[in-house]
Amino acid sequence: MLDTCLCSPALSVCDSLDDQDLDALLAGLGSLSHFATPPLKDGVTVEVNEVLGDESEDDDDANSLDYSRIARHFADQTSNTPFTHLHHDTTLIQDILSRAQLPPELLAISFNILRLYASHAAPNPNHNERNILPTDLLAVTALALAASYTHDHPPKTSWWAREICCARFSSSEIDHAKLHILLTVDWALLRLSTPEAIEHATEILFSPLAPLPAQIIMGAREAAGAPPALKRVVLAPLKIAIGTSLCATWAEGQLTPADTPLGSPLDVPRAYFLPLL
Repeated sequence: MLDTCLCSPALSVCDSLDDQDLDALLAGLGSLSHFATPPLKDGVTVEVNEVLGDESEDDDDANSLDYSRIARHFADQTSNTPFTHLHHDTTLIQDILSRAQLPPELLAISFNILRLYASHAAPNPNHNERNILPTDLLAVTALALAASYTHDHPPKTSWWAREICCARFSSSEIDHAKLHILLTVDWALLRLSTPEAIEHATEILFSPLAPLPAQIIMGAREAAGAPPALKRVVLAPLKIAIGTSLCATWAEGQLTPADTPLGSPLDVPRAYFLPLL
């Protein structure tokens, strides 16, 4: 008995076509873009509004800062030896600040670090110039400490050395300066980053009513290096509190462009203090 294999019947007109005939058939049907999109089973309308986040706000704040004024305050805290020159130091620090583009809160913390460092660094009449850290190195180190203390993923030391210092200082020099400042201020970064300390430094650095270092330097040095007593002004809530920024989030199938309501009143203090832990 001979086995015979019968061909399966064609399921459609396309199954019996060869390659050329199939290409011709598909070309005659037209492109898919000519067919209308079928409607959705459940009509859903999603409206997305453009919302500015903290980054754009911080960029606007950083671009509007008077770095020459801030640099003079920074230089006043670091130029406390006979080997430093206030005008030259101010120019160097201003270049560092303009390249770093840090938000005002981090500049305030950096200023607090430099001010506490200047008050704790006891002057030594036997010191020489080679044992004194340059003022621009102190400034960039204070910025790096403030950024690393308040951010989970801060820039690496190599970035500060390459991009901010333009290879003027190496990564090891910045790391050594970090340890030197931390030992001098007794690791007291927590109280320098409190909302009250930031508000007070912000008033000094950014308020147009605050005197410049040239106007207060004589009185400050006559008072044994004590900082001038300035009137505290209540400012807006600090941006360092993570969790209060405007962002678009999904909640219960809806896109909410505004802030998601807080779960309890305890969420506000937690948002303020989490970045400082």
